[in-house]
Order: sequence, then C-alpha cells, then structure tokens
Amino acid sequence: MKIAADKVKKKIDILRFIPGILLVLAISIPAVYIHKLYKPASAVAIAIVAGVLIRNLFGLPQKGEAGITFAIKRILQLGIILQGVRLSFLEMMQIGESALVIIVSGIILAILLVHHLSNKTGLPDRLGTLIGVGTSICGVSAIVATAPAIEATEEETSFAVATITLFGLLAVIVYPIIGYLLKMSDTSFGTWAGAAVNDTSQAVATGFIYSDAAGKVATVVKLTRNLFIAPVIVILSYVYMLKKNRKDGTEGQKKKIDYKKTFPVFVLGFVGMAILRTLGVFPVEVIGIIKASANFLIVTAIAGVGMGTNFASMKRMGLKPFYAGLFASILMAVISFTLIKLLKIG
Repeated sequence: MKIAADKVKKKIDILRFIPGILLVLAISIPAVYIHKLYKPASAVAIAIVAGVLIRNLFGLPQKGEAGITFAIKRILQLGIILQGVRLSFLEMMQIGESALVIIVSGIILAILLVHHLSNKTGLPDRLGTLIGVGTSICGVSAIVATAPAIEATEEETSFAVATITLFGLLAVIVYPIIGYLLKMSDTSFGTWAGAAVNDTSQAVATGFIYSDAAGKVATVVKLTRNLFIAPVIVILSYVYMLKKNRKDGTEGQKKKIDYKKTFPVFVLGFVGMAILRTLGVFPVEVIGIIKASANFLIVTAIAGVGMGTNFASMKRMGLKPFYAGLFASILMAVISFTLIKLLKIG
C-alpha cells in the first residue's frame, strides 16, 4: 500500500509542473521558430520580452509557478550542460598564447571594474556581477549559469539578460564598421570580435560579416573564451558564499562553508561534455542535435526568467543596469583592441 501511495504522490508532484512548463513552451517554441525564419531576431530576446510582457500584462497563474521555477532551475542547468558540446580543448590550444592573454585579461578586468562601478552607483551587487560575467564571457549563457550560483533574483537575471542582449546586437553592427574604418586584418578583427562581443552567436556573426577568415578566427577565440565559464562560476559561487557567511554570522564567529552548496554540480556536466567533444565521441550529426537541444532549453529557461520578472522591481533599478552594460561593453572592446595592438596580432 505504501509503495502504491508513493507512486501516486510522485505522479502528483510531476503533474504540478505541467502548467508552468506548458506556459514557457508556449513562448519558447514560437521564439525559436521566428528566429529560424528571420535570423537577426534573437530567440532569447523574443523569449524574455514575451515572458516579461505576459507576466506584467496578464499576471502569472498560481498553478504555473512550480513549472516556471522548474524551467528556471532544472531545464536551465540541463541546457548549460549540453552547451559544453560546443567546446573543444583542441581548438583552445590552436589560438595561441597572445589570444589567451587577451581573453583572460578581459574577463578579469571586466568583472572587477563592472562590479566596482555597480557598487559606486548603488546597483544591486548580484546584478552588477551578472552584467560583468555576461559581458566578459559568453553573454546570456554565462548570466543564466551564474545566477543560481550567486542566488540572483529573477528580476536581476532578466535585467542582465536584456542589457547584454541589447549591447550584443549593437556590436554586430558597430564592430564591422570600426574594423573597416581602421582597416583591421582578418586575424586581428576575428580575434577582437571573439574576445569582446558578448554572445557566441553574435560574436560569430560579427566575424563573418567582416569576412569568412575573420569569422573562423572569431569562432575559435569565442569558444575558447566560453570555457572560462566553469572556473569563473566556481570562484564567484565561493566568494558569494563567503559574503553570505560573513553577513549571517555573528562578529568574531566564523561559519563553516558548505562546499557542496558552493560548487555548482552542473559545471561538471558542462566540462564533461566539452571533454567528450574533444575526444571525438560524438558524430557531427549528433553534435548538431545536441547544440540545437541546448539552445532550445536555454530559450525555454529564459522564457521562465521573463515570466518570473516583475516590472515594479525592474522600475526601481532605473537606468543604472543600462549604464553598467554600456560601460562593460565599451570596456571589453577597448581592453581587447588595445591588447591586440600591443601583442601585434594579425
């Protein structure tokens, strides 16, 4: 009798997720379809805008809350794990020491300086961190992967995603114009696009708009940059756990750090997929399917983030996140461009 009761309980638990999952799928499926019809339209941008509008114009039914939370947490983590198949450690070894110096320097400086700016302007600490991570590593993927590790709210995540997406789209237009005006070589421009443009698809698009050769360089540099998402998430998670312990603990009393909570386990899955890709375990066709699945899961999770976002909370933040995103984007562009010139790449 007990076994039968447990089975019924599990079915009930699963059923409570369905309304919310159907809601996010009702956004993510059309968003992906629109992107396929018109490539410049970002599926992520469509999903988050649609989610925010639906939540704030029509409200969020209570029955949908469990499924939306499931999408933000579990579906998101699965999407991030599958994103690891995009990366190959062999490709990372091909870019050279100079490009690696540019990537590492850009990531460290962007996160630290944007975080400093956020504190000075009164921007929420976690939102500043998300904007810094999104700008310096891999846009939306880095934001949604870092958010649960530092316990960011849906509003903070949504604002960071919207800000990074906007400046990433502007970069696709502005970077090639600057490249042509400065008569940059294919190698130097591809390195610049791969090291500075936010999202992977945007960085690759920026490179190929300039030239095929620049596009290939941008792809390798950007994917190498994406690999740093794993160590950065672990470090930030540890730092925020220390901050939380200091805040919760009494003066002069240190609390033990729960390393299981500090370390985001899904990062292991991400790295594991990258290792399998490097070892050549997956056929080309399978890699394509996994990539498409990862993208769809990320868009679905982002739809959930949008639906969990309240306009009132975002309104209180004002234009500060926009300024932080602008500062971060310009910072990445200037740092990477300066280092390319100093290291004489291309």
